[in-house]
Amino acid sequence: MQKKLQKKCLIYRILPSLLLLAALFSLAGCGKTGKLNEGDCKGIISFTDIPKEFHMLEQNLKENFEIHVTLKNMVNEKQYEISLNSKNDYKQEVSLHPGTYQVYMVYASQAANTGISIAADSEKMEFTKEGIATLHVSIDNPEEFTRHWMSVQPMPEMLLAEPFDGLIQINRQIFDLRAEDSSPLLSQLDISFENTVAPFKQVTLTDSNLGITVTLLNDSEEEADWKNCRLIEIYVTKNNAVFPQGVTLGMAIEDVCNKSTGLYGEPDSFTGSLLYGWNFDNTSAVYRDEESGDEMTISLGSGSGINNIRYRLQQFED
Repeated sequence: MQKKLQKKCLIYRILPSLLLLAALFSLAGCGKTGKLNEGDCKGIISFTDIPKEFHMLEQNLKENFEIHVTLKNMVNEKQYEISLNSKNDYKQEVSLHPGTYQVYMVYASQAANTGISIAADSEKMEFTKEGIATLHVSIDNPEEFTRHWMSVQPMPEMLLAEPFDGLIQINRQIFDLRAEDSSPLLSQLDISFENTVAPFKQVTLTDSNLGITVTLLNDSEEEADWKNCRLIEIYVTKNNAVFPQGVTLGMAIEDVCNKSTGLYGEPDSFTGSLLYGWNFDNTSAVYRDEESGDEMTISLGSGSGINNIRYRLQQFED
């Protein structure tokens, strides 16, 4: 009898949560997705005013770049998903029912690796039988995109450098990660940290705009400003840095981590999921340098290219 009461009480406790989940699932089902050829009113959505630098993007980045546009019928709220990519030459024709369609969402994939944000030239499209509705999307800030593209073009020294030469390029400048004075590199980062670092302690700080995180060690007996600390790790999550042999984020995995043809060759080991290629993105290739003790970890992503790179210098004693 007591077990029955406990079971009944448990049901009553979880019932509100179950009802909430049911309500959420029912709401999620309200978003109706329409077909791009369901009507007889023509429209064209296209990527225009493309800067010449876009065509010079690293090949894998260009192949995986895609613009997503969502239109929403302002009467029945049905949504229409449009993709612009290299396969359709960044142009999509649609045939929808008459009406006003809100430009509900516009964004680009690979934004962290290309530096591209997208804007549309109108907030809505009017579909009628008399004409062809058009929507042009373009790079929101072409000058910023060009600056970003220039900043990740490898300098000759980086193309010639070996993986564990300890070099990195940021903002068209090359820095030695092993240098005792890390301040030239750290001055490139937009970090606000007012505290001092205690003797023989570490601190991890991030420039979220550049997508660069650094771990620093105060290897002195006195408290120190963070810019006077020793760099022991750098972690790059946006394509704003160049690694030896011109490796950047977004490059194809096989171009870097392939045993016979990759720039870095066969990894020493792997971490994370063994189901790489099954839409898991936590598999990483690990390279270790026997001479220096340095370690480089390259996140392989889920097939669209390198996600991030972590370079760890030899371990310092606390």
